[in-house]
Amino acid sequence: MIVGVIGSGSIGPDLAYGFLTAVAQTPGAKVYLVDIKQEALDAGVARIKGYASKGVARGKLSPKVAAAMDAALVPTRDLALLKDCEYVLEAASEDLAIKQAILGKLEAVVAPSCLIGFATSGLPRAQIAASAKHPARCFVNHPFFPAWRSPPIEVVLSGDAALGAQMMATMKRLGKVPILTADVECFAADDIFCNYISEAARIVEAGLATPAQVDRIVNDAIGGGGPFNVMDATRGNLLTAHCQELMEHAPTGSPWFKAPAILTTQGNTPWFARGAAVDGRYDAALARTVLDRILAVLFGRTYAVLDAGTCAATELDWLTSMALGFRKGLLALAEEYGAARVHELVTSFAKQHPGFPVPPTIAAGALVPVRANVLVERDGDVGVVRVFRPEVKNALSAQTIAELAGAIAELGADAAIKGVVLTSYDGALAGADINELAALPTVLACRQVCLTTHPIFERIATLGKPVVAAVDGPVLGGGAELSMACHARVVGKHLTLGQPEVNLGIIPGYGGTQRLPRLIGVERAARLIRTGASIGAAEACAWGWAHGTPVDDPLAAAKALIAAHVAGTIKLAPVNPEPLPVPAKLPAVDLGHRSLAIDAIVCDVMRRGLALPLAEGLALEADGFGRCKATVDMDIGMKNFTQNGPRVPAAFLHE
Repeated sequence: MIVGVIGSGSIGPDLAYGFLTAVAQTPGAKVYLVDIKQEALDAGVARIKGYASKGVARGKLSPKVAAAMDAALVPTRDLALLKDCEYVLEAASEDLAIKQAILGKLEAVVAPSCLIGFATSGLPRAQIAASAKHPARCFVNHPFFPAWRSPPIEVVLSGDAALGAQMMATMKRLGKVPILTADVECFAADDIFCNYISEAARIVEAGLATPAQVDRIVNDAIGGGGPFNVMDATRGNLLTAHCQELMEHAPTGSPWFKAPAILTTQGNTPWFARGAAVDGRYDAALARTVLDRILAVLFGRTYAVLDAGTCAATELDWLTSMALGFRKGLLALAEEYGAARVHELVTSFAKQHPGFPVPPTIAAGALVPVRANVLVERDGDVGVVRVFRPEVKNALSAQTIAELAGAIAELGADAAIKGVVLTSYDGALAGADINELAALPTVLACRQVCLTTHPIFERIATLGKPVVAAVDGPVLGGGAELSMACHARVVGKHLTLGQPEVNLGIIPGYGGTQRLPRLIGVERAARLIRTGASIGAAEACAWGWAHGTPVDDPLAAAKALIAAHVAGTIKLAPVNPEPLPVPAKLPAVDLGHRSLAIDAIVCDVMRRGLALPLAEGLALEADGFGRCKATVDMDIGMKNFTQNGPRVPAAFLHE
């Protein structure tokens, strides 16, 4: 992949580094970094090399990858070198005239097929693209600090469906999680963020609290590091003031949005001197005064964004956590506070601050429940359920599974829906949430988490309409088990399938010991489960785990499969629940470092459970998962994974 980044100032080198980490190892990859000033270019290259050196030193980046990144980076002052780029991101200046001037020069160089993004915090796409020769290939691509590793990026599309799909795919290839927003001033995140920062500045400007006190009060309550710490990290005071000006003069604006003068006065001077002692102590009365104002603005603007349709609810909740750094998404936080308290905070603030808009949802006093981890879409007579936790490869937390249950029930009860596709943000389903499993305190708690999940997965299997999993990338552990509860599975060409639980000192607990052998045979399943080995897409299809052959677009293939079922040309059905013939002893495998104690449990569960109907086998599996907790090896495996990650083998005791 060949991409370009224009601007080697505050954000351009960070973006270039992030792109390099995503594409540098692909053949022919290049990332151009462009600036008109040699000193800026040199500084940007030095920053990129510094990031790489730190990554290698900390073991986060291999020397081989670092060398590939260095080879793929092309710093230049010559815009003409971008002629072969598939995508170029302008990150030079938050100035409309400058962006349009760069656009004019860029369009004279790149091919008509080249996608162009603008890293603006607040300028609408329509304004920037107004002078473009090919406006349909121009998009807003708004990244977040720190741009080299922060996954979210706001995307404003152009209206061209094909180019829009290409842009979304490009963002994913470059390691970003694209979040669609409407083309309005400051989009979604910066509307919320800049108004939050401005309110914090007004509090300080009025002499109600110091920056240190505001930071500590806010961070203690909702996280995020504090608004002034964030401003110091991003040098964002003047940019915030600019965004406030855009919102003040927008069609939905008012004088309330006017930036406090203190932001301009402060400019790029840090709020806190580096290394200086900071006294952020506060009392309860001050905390309430500050926090009530901050929360009123955060909730008010979050629901204003939601009510205006600027961003979908689940993505917005994720964005306010991942991009803005709060401990949880602001929609989830509002639900935690409750509709009455949110209504009180926002309406009271609005009475005291004329021009502050009260969103309709809050004015009505009833917040719309939001699924934080699951998206539900309707495409004609097909429902699409997506697990949306991209920061953890869509791992299945308890909340996620509960939201899946609600989504499946909703679509199952909808007579207009003839079938359901179960997928994720990017097709990956990396398994259960290991931190949650590691925290389970007792044998009974371990058993219960399986007994709670099994009926949810069985509801998928017995929905009465076909449910097809569309998966790609890593599909492991609980993610594989969720897929096996469906009536069929369609896989992409990058699938990696496995049940790696034994590496953590546990056995599969969401049906893997029982459904996998019924799909691919006892011998193959035993080898995968006992060794934690994985297979690719071709084997998954050849062994009968997946339907047909690997495809480029699993979602489209899954919809086609449902259509064929509805038409009566094929019959989709869940895993056969009947008992299987089971050998007295499972075939020998090389366990390597893996726990003998855990292997004994998994063998016992498989031999006894598979000889019974599926429901009884699942009950034995739940008991077996609980028995893992009675071993020291489960604690060893869980601690090793949470501390060292999946690549370091656990030192099991095999008791």
